[in-house]
Parts: sequence; C-alpha cells; structure tokens
Amino acid sequence: MIAREIHKILIPVDDSKMSDRAFDYGMDMAKLFDAEVHVIYVANGEGMSTPDFTVHFNEKNDDTSPLKEKGAAVLARLMKRVPEGVKVHQEILLGSPEVMIALTAEDDGADLIIMGSSGRNSFSSMFLGSVSYYTVHHVKCPVLLIK
Repeated sequence: MIAREIHKILIPVDDSKMSDRAFDYGMDMAKLFDAEVHVIYVANGEGMSTPDFTVHFNEKNDDTSPLKEKGAAVLARLMKRVPEGVKVHQEILLGSPEVMIALTAEDDGADLIIMGSSGRNSFSSMFLGSVSYYTVHHVKCPVLLIK
C-alpha cells in the first residue's frame, strides 16, 4: 500500500556519480508512478552565489556562459537516459544549490525530491553533504537520498 501518491518528482543533478545514480533511480520512480519529473542543474559560481541571489539563465547573463555550458552538457548527457514515456522538464539555474532546490520544490509542488547524498564538493560531503543536509531540513516534501 502506498501512503502517498507521487505526481511530481524533483531531481537536482550535478556532474557526480551519486547524482547519476539518483537520476536513474528517479527515472525508475517516475515510470512506476507515472510522475512528471523536473531535473535541475544549479550552477554555483564563485562569488556570485548567496542565499538571496538566484536567477534563471537568459541571454543577459553573458558572464555565466561557462556555468551554463557545463550544466547544459550534464543535462544533455542525462536526457539520453530518460525512459520512453517519462515526462521531463529540465532547467539550469544559477545560485546557491540548496536554496534553489528548496525554492524549486516549493514552486513546483514537488511530491518527492530524489538526490545524491553528496555531490562534487568534497568539503561539503564530509558531513551528509551540505546541500542534501539543507534540503532535508528545509523542504516540506519527502527527500530520498541516494548513495
């Protein structure tokens, strides 16, 4: 018996193996529940990111092109692995990853977040992973952490 219906899944990704595993798990869950998926890559530029500074990429953000290109490459690689029939929306965001994940989950009305327990930042991953730790403690929906 399923305690809760899952219609919207948020999958934050980076360029780590753990993130790839979370993405694949999320695709399996989406197929199982016939859920829509929102995949986000949050680029965290040095000196550009504070909890209050978040933007969507557009043509006016020329100085963020390398960050956008990295995110686009990660998303393009992952989109090749989307199973047939799974509805996926992808987005590249700029800002603090933990804040953007929480805001996106709230805005989307996500029923579930599936993410790696730690990502690319080895310093952050000394403890659960600062992004996953923040997410677990600041969102209203369940968070499934993949190791």
